[in-house]
Amino acid sequence: MKTSTWIVASLTVLLGPPTARGQEPPPPAPAEAASPAAPEVAQPAASPPVPLDTAMVKRGTGVYKRYCVSCHGPHGDGRGYSAQWLDPRPRDFTSAIFKCRSTPSGSLPTNDDLLRTLRVGFYHTYMPPWEVIGDRSIRDVAEYIKTFAPKWKEEGPQAPVVIPPEPADDQASRARGKTVWGNNQCEKCHGATGKGDGASVPTLIDDWGNHIVPYDFTKSDSRKCGNTPADLYRTFMTGVNGTPMPSFADSMTPAEAWDLVHFLQTLRQKD
Repeated sequence: MKTSTWIVASLTVLLGPPTARGQEPPPPAPAEAASPAAPEVAQPAASPPVPLDTAMVKRGTGVYKRYCVSCHGPHGDGRGYSAQWLDPRPRDFTSAIFKCRSTPSGSLPTNDDLLRTLRVGFYHTYMPPWEVIGDRSIRDVAEYIKTFAPKWKEEGPQAPVVIPPEPADDQASRARGKTVWGNNQCEKCHGATGKGDGASVPTLIDDWGNHIVPYDFTKSDSRKCGNTPADLYRTFMTGVNGTPMPSFADSMTPAEAWDLVHFLQTLRQKD
C-alpha cells in the first residue's frame, strides 16, 4: 500500500497539479548587607538577517512550482495536493522550523543545511534527493523557500555547533555511553533496546499536532539528519526542532555525547 502511495505522490511531483494587600512591605536591607546580583546568563544573540537574492528568488519560484508545490503547497505550508497521502507530512516552510540543522536549537538553518537536505533528501520519508535538477536550481529554490516565513527577514542563522574530533570507539566508551543513555532516560522514547518503542511513544506529538515516532536504532544506519557518527553527535547538540527530541548541549558534555554515539552504534541489528 505504501509503495502505491509513493508512486502516486512521485507522479504528482513530476507531473504537477506583588506585596499582599494590607501588609506593610519589609524594610529595605542595609546597603552593606545586600547580596550581589546574580550574573545574567548570556543568551545566544540573534544573527542579523541576510538579504535575499532577488534574482535567485525569481528563478526559484519556477523551480518550486515545477517540483515542490504538489507536496509543500503553493503557500509553502505543507498542504499541497499530494500531502493528503503522505506520512510524515511535508515540511511547513511558513513556520521556519527545520529539523535537521547544524545550528543551535531554535535557530534557523544555514544555507548549507538547506542545500544538503535538497541534495540528499530525507530517509524514511517521501522527500527524495533533488541533485538531478542541477546545482543552480537547488540553490535558487533554497532561496525561494525563505520567502514563506517572516523570520528569515528578522534574523539570520546562528553559528553552527562545533563538533570536536571523535575519540576512540572502544568498549570503555560504549560502556560509558550506555550510562549516558540511562541517565538521560533515552529509553522513555527510544525503548530499552533502541527500537523506538518506549513508553512515551503514544504521547509524542510534533509542533504541527502530528503523532511522531522515535528513531529505531536497531533497523538502519540511515537517519534523516545524516548517517555518520558526526551527524549523530550534531543531532544531540542541536536537537530536532519541531519535535520532542531536545538539544542536550546544556546537559551533556562533548565526551558524553561521543560515548553515546558509540553506544548507539552497538544497537544496530545486522541482517
